Amino acid sequence: MSDRRRTVIVLACCLGAGFGTLLDSAATTYAVPSLQQSLGATTQQVQWFLASYSLTFGLGLVPAGRLGDRLGRKAPLLFGLALFLGGGLLSVFAAQIWWSVAGRIVQGFGGGTISAQVLGLIQDEFEGMARLRALSGYGMASAASALAGPLLSALVLQTLPADWSWRVILGLNIPFITATLLVTLLYHPLPRDGQLAQTTRRLGLDLPAVALLGVLVTVITLPVVDPVLSDYSLWLMLVVPLLVAVLVWWERRCLAAGRLPLFVPALVRSRGFVIGCVVAMFWFGAILAKSTVLTLYLLEHAALTPLWVATLFIPGALARIWASAQGTRAFRRFGAHAVPLALGVELAAAALLLVATLGTPSTARLIWVTVAFSVVSGLGSGITEPVLRAVTFAHAPAQARGVAASFFQLVQRLSATFFVALATGLLLAGGELGLTFGVIAGGAGTLVAAALSLDRTYRVQPAR
Repeated sequence: MSDRRRTVIVLACCLGAGFGTLLDSAATTYAVPSLQQSLGATTQQVQWFLASYSLTFGLGLVPAGRLGDRLGRKAPLLFGLALFLGGGLLSVFAAQIWWSVAGRIVQGFGGGTISAQVLGLIQDEFEGMARLRALSGYGMASAASALAGPLLSALVLQTLPADWSWRVILGLNIPFITATLLVTLLYHPLPRDGQLAQTTRRLGLDLPAVALLGVLVTVITLPVVDPVLSDYSLWLMLVVPLLVAVLVWWERRCLAAGRLPLFVPALVRSRGFVIGCVVAMFWFGAILAKSTVLTLYLLEHAALTPLWVATLFIPGALARIWASAQGTRAFRRFGAHAVPLALGVELAAAALLLVATLGTPSTARLIWVTVAFSVVSGLGSGITEPVLRAVTFAHAPAQARGVAASFFQLVQRLSATFFVALATGLLLAGGELGLTFGVIAGGAGTLVAAALSLDRTYRVQPAR
């Protein structure tokens, strides 16, 4: 296979998988009203429908990353695509709400498996600026899905009856996932060099650590997923220190026995990798919090239609696509300094939104501010995403690239869960004032991310 054909296949796998899974995430919320009406779902059931995907996505990330490091990326990627496709079909054709929830649970595991392999695959197959270009392409696919998901969903809602619209929205990703699965079958991994192959063969799955981490993630996120369990969140949080202590004890025992633990020492001890993950955690949670509270406010308080709201965010999505394409150029010129510079742009967007939402904003002002905010924020996030990933993954050893990608995304997923819950809680409790506090919460997260990104220990200069 020629190098050019191989590059095309690898990029098609990565971009197709990224677009298909992220399109699903961007569209699913729009299906909720018609799904609730069609299946007679309660508020608690709807919350499970929305949150179960994130829960199992996080649970599937780390073991899938370790499996990819050990077996290679192709088999786990195919398995993840098949899971995602099967779960999607189960949700689409569900006759009862809990069957649709079950489909989302399966899709979450599939999505976590896919995501770990895609970012691991980009690290395996590309080096230097070629890796950054691939990550920029992945960022463009993400931005394109954020543009297509709401628009397609809004069009479906306007043209189809409620009993059919939610099924079509949940099935939007199926053609892209199916095509990606077929393309992945054409992918043939390069043989690993002898030393790396010998190292990966010795990699165990460290199942006790996987199980403990899964329980820890579940305990942390369940109070956010289920409103009934939120009453017991304090008691559940008391279990967290115990689980962390047991996990640390087991990993040290594993290392003392000469086995490579799930928390690979080269990653855990890398200040650069850890700081990169923490920056990603605050940035990702903050940006979702700001966009979520603004979208909900426009839908519920400003009473705009879904198509109107989706249209307002089109300029921002286009700005993000353009900025993602400029990630390589920004990195060549500024190196890792591109991250705090781009986060500074996002802080400016948050400040603009904050000033505009003080008091009781009119609908006209909200419309213009939404467009301006989405454009400025899109420019910042479009550059932040690929450069931040490239800089952080540069600290990952070859035998732990899948695990590195998994931990990076896991902290983002947990952060998004809590930032969105905090911001939407403030909005629901305070109306216009709640919108202001929700924006402040998102802006604070972006500020912390920008401050941490100034740490020199995680800097990597562009490779030619």
